[in-house]
This record gives sequence, C-alpha cells and structure tokens, in this order.
Amino acid sequence: MEESLETFKALDPVAYLSKFTASNTRPDSRPHHTARQTTLLPSILTRNSNGSSLITLGHTQIITGITLQVGTPSPSTPSQGEMDVRVTFPPLCSNQYNTSGRMIHNDYNNGSKSAAAMSYADPQSIESYVKRTVISSHIVDLEQLCIVPGKAAWKIVISCMVVNHDGNVVDGMILGISMALGDLILPPVQVEKKTGKVRLLSISPVEDSDSNNDHVEPESNGSGKSSGKGKKLVFRKMMVPLTVGFFQGKMLVDPSLEEESLCEGMVTVVVDAMSLTTKEPHAQSQTQPQTDAKAPILMGDVLNLSKSGGVMSSMEEIAACVQLALGRAQELKPLLLLPHHAGKE
Repeated sequence: MEESLETFKALDPVAYLSKFTASNTRPDSRPHHTARQTTLLPSILTRNSNGSSLITLGHTQIITGITLQVGTPSPSTPSQGEMDVRVTFPPLCSNQYNTSGRMIHNDYNNGSKSAAAMSYADPQSIESYVKRTVISSHIVDLEQLCIVPGKAAWKIVISCMVVNHDGNVVDGMILGISMALGDLILPPVQVEKKTGKVRLLSISPVEDSDSNNDHVEPESNGSGKSSGKGKKLVFRKMMVPLTVGFFQGKMLVDPSLEEESLCEGMVTVVVDAMSLTTKEPHAQSQTQPQTDAKAPILMGDVLNLSKSGGVMSSMEEIAACVQLALGRAQELKPLLLLPHHAGKE
C-alpha cells in the first residue's frame, strides 16, 4: 500500500495532494490552517557569534548567527549603525543547490515547480526579501549601535544558513533573526581620545585604578541596557512571519517543500507581535436572541505583506492570511521573548 502511494505521488503529484486537501487534511496529517511543530532555540553558537539561534519548522532547520564589525557611520546618518543580512544554501540542505549556494536549473529539480515555488526557492530572491523586511520593519533603533557619533558605530551582520530545506525557509529565517537579535549582546568598548581607535573590552571588564585620560567611555544614549556583560538592544517591534500557500482554492499554512512546489501562489505576512491587542465583538442588543459568545478579535500591525505567483487573491483571503499571522504571533511571542528575559538582571 505504501509503495502504491509513493508511485501515485511520483506519477501525478498534483492529484496526490488534491486527494488530501479535498478531505481538509494534508500528506503529513495537518489541517489546512495548522503550522508544523516549531522549535526556537537561542544561544547555540556561543564561541564565534554575539547572538545566535536554531529554528526548526517540521524538518526545515535554519541556523542564524550574528557577528559584529566596527566601522565609520554614513555621513547622512552619523549617529546610527547598520544591519546586513546574508543567506546561505549549502548543497547538503537540498539537492536543488550547488556548491556555490545557487539553484541547479534542470528538469529534475524545476520541472514540476510553479512560478511561486521558484521565487521562494531562489537564494538571491530570498536574501533580498528577508533583508528588505528586516531593515524596513525598524525593529530596533539603529542609534543604539552608535559608539561615537560620526566616528564609530556597530555593524550587525546577520548570517542565515539552511541546514535542511523542507519548505518555507522564509519564515524560518525571519524567526531566526528575531530570536538571534534578542540573544545579541554588544560588548563594552573603549575609544582612544588621540587616535579614535575602538578597543573591545572583555566581557567582564575590570576597572583599572591607574587608568589615565587617554581612553574615554562613550556616553550611553539611554536606549540600551548596559551591564558588565555588555548591552542588549531594546526592541521597538518583534517580527513574526506566516507563509500561506494557495492550492486549488485551498489555503495551506506553512507549506512543506512538497506542497510548496505545487502551490499556484504564496502569501507571506509579517506582523508585529508586540502590537497584539484583542477587540471584543459587538455586543448583541437585548431584542436579539442570545447566541454563543464570540471569541475576541485579534488585532496588530502588519510590517510586510508579500505575494508571488499568478493566482488571484481576494481581499477576504488576504484578510484571512493576516488573521492567521496574528494568531501565529500570539502563539510564538512567549518563545521569542525568552532571550530578552534572559538578558535582564
């Protein structure tokens, strides 16, 4: 029986998936609007990074690491640092990528993929989208990265590496970035007055009683949390994404690689978990018959909404995607807050 199902899937993958979706289920037994089991682990790279995370969505695994560089701020923004995002798809994560991290274009890998699936699998498109989303969301005030205005500032380099690709890597990367930034600690520094050179101090700096005035500590702008272990960033927003695939009129939340390759369209909604509020439904009048109480309506800010593929989506479907994303944010917010609480004394 199992061999016949595998043969059916190989010969006609669209009909195979249709058999499941027609019964409001999916090949991995999930309902249409249910995401895969999600695991978020911070601080997995403690030696070579200043903040890190491991995100697991089903069988999809993504490691995110943050490294820091000191540079000269832009003349247009002398009191702000920078953020950069880099994405890596090694060939071990999937057979559709070569040793350079680019897609292998052949009939075996791309023959049955939709246009939406191709855009969600291309490393350059993914890196561009994730970088735009992170920077345009203004999740942190870049002035927190300033060391000396006009002279020195931190540059945060965020590196995402796909360990195993089983679909929906975009959600995994954005979640990994949110978790790694919460885990980030800016080390204490000293700036030489004469040369302006920035020197990193140890994690637990020891005060030197014989210190002279050749070094000065940069003044704190009051926006970060300073301690003997460095400074953690204060967040304005918290990104939580949700990708929904459209297949034959059905909405499939958090599609697997198998489902992703067959979806006619994809919608990714990124919401701010810190803005979540609930709104009570309109109260019934006394003249209306009493019915079951309605659940509160979840509301929040949408940071980004992206759509790919040629399928048309109605306003009702887009609104449904936003509501599903807000529910996802409510589910994951306690996990994303763990690194922030760990940094508090």
